[in-house]
Amino acid sequence: SPSPCLQQTMVLKSVLGDYASLAMIGIALVAILANSTSIDPDDSIPWEVTLCGTCALSVSAVAILAKKPEVAYFVMGTLTLLAPSYYVWYRNVDIHNWTFGTRYGVKTSAAEILTGYWESTPNVTRFDALMPGPLTLAHISFAKPSVRLFANATEIFHSGIELRDEAGVKTHDYLLVQSPRKVKKEVAALMTLIKVPTTFEVWPANADTTMDLQIASGIVMPHLFSARVLPLEKGAAVNKLMEKHSLRPFLFDVFEVDHKPNMWDMYDESR
Repeated sequence: SPSPCLQQTMVLKSVLGDYASLAMIGIALVAILANSTSIDPDDSIPWEVTLCGTCALSVSAVAILAKKPEVAYFVMGTLTLLAPSYYVWYRNVDIHNWTFGTRYGVKTSAAEILTGYWESTPNVTRFDALMPGPLTLAHISFAKPSVRLFANATEIFHSGIELRDEAGVKTHDYLLVQSPRKVKKEVAALMTLIKVPTTFEVWPANADTTMDLQIASGIVMPHLFSARVLPLEKGAAVNKLMEKHSLRPFLFDVFEVDHKPNMWDMYDESR
């Protein structure tokens, strides 16, 4: 059996190890709370991250005090595994519609497009330097980032498709955003379908759906659509669009609409 001196040394190391772990947890907790109360909202941690991080660190501290380090390891390991996915989900990649068609063909998958624009969007790749080789957080994330599509009003058309609720009230307009692509010395129009809630009042009620948005609405300023990328919906109406246009195999489900006179204006508040 170990000598009393060795036993005392082992106990001391165990106690110091517990205190060191608690100290690191305390420092991390203070850092989270301090960052969440930042004066600049764009630089602060979202409230859900503050809540989740505080709970996880508190549980880990209690587990260490209760001599259950495996619980602390599990909680912190899970948090570490999910953190990149949340970071990617919370970010936006910026797409300029005028160059969208030139950069990616009509058959390019949504995953390839999001990964490509992730690498070219300012302020989202700050942690990619920690990844080995050409990998980015977007490659290992379980979630996909949102997109911000910058398009001129002359590039936006109505698809002729509307979504109505059970009472017959229109809830969404399906719009087409046209992006040019040069193919064999000819310019082709690639279309991206976007689903826009009528609450944003992008397409005026009873407006001519054969014209572009600038003529239909009288709004000259470019639109900035923030959206989630979803698979292209199925149905006879969408099939007709695919027969008529070069339609991308996904759609943008819009959750915010803004107006920007210049694409570079949005980088002042880029997330």
